[in-house]
Parts: sequence; C-alpha cells; structure tokens
Amino acid sequence: MAAFIEVRTTVEGHEKAAVLAHEILGADLATSIDIDEVPSPSSSAETSTWRLTLITTDAHAPAMEALIRSAGPVGPIESRPVTYDIDSYPDWMPGHP
Repeated sequence: MAAFIEVRTTVEGHEKAAVLAHEILGADLATSIDIDEVPSPSSSAETSTWRLTLITTDAHAPAMEALIRSAGPVGPIESRPVTYDIDSYPDWMPGHP
C-alpha cells in the first residue's frame, strides 16, 4: 500500500489556483484537491489568497512539489504524511463524526 502525503500551499488569485489544480490533476499527481480562500494581510482587495490542500502518494510528492514551484510565486509548500486511526476518519478530515 502506498503511503499518502498531504501537501499544502497558497497562491494569489483564484485563476492561478484553478490553473494549478487543473495541471496537477491532468498530470495524475493528486488523488484529492481542496481549494479554499484564506485571509491574507498581504493580498490586495483585488487579489485573494487561495490554499490548495492536495493528497498524493509518497512516490508522486516530489513531482507535485516541482510542478507547484514551476507555477511561479507560491506560499510555503508543506508536506506531511496522512495518518489515521483505523476507527476514525483521516486527520485531514477534521470535524467529521
């Protein structure tokens, strides 16, 4: 079984976030992508900041990080293993019963 990795980063602008997510999915580098708007004091009123949370395999994580970096300026890229309790939901699904 492949180990799963959660990768998070932020980008400026909803169009850039959508293009990056599309490229990642098109390259088959993620099994799941979540995009949400986040507050950022450095963003202008015209440009918002979007957080991408991606789930990938351990083997695909380096290629995904390289693709994210090639997209231009992004926030820090954080990667961590997805851990879970067999009797619970994965830790990346907070708030579920």
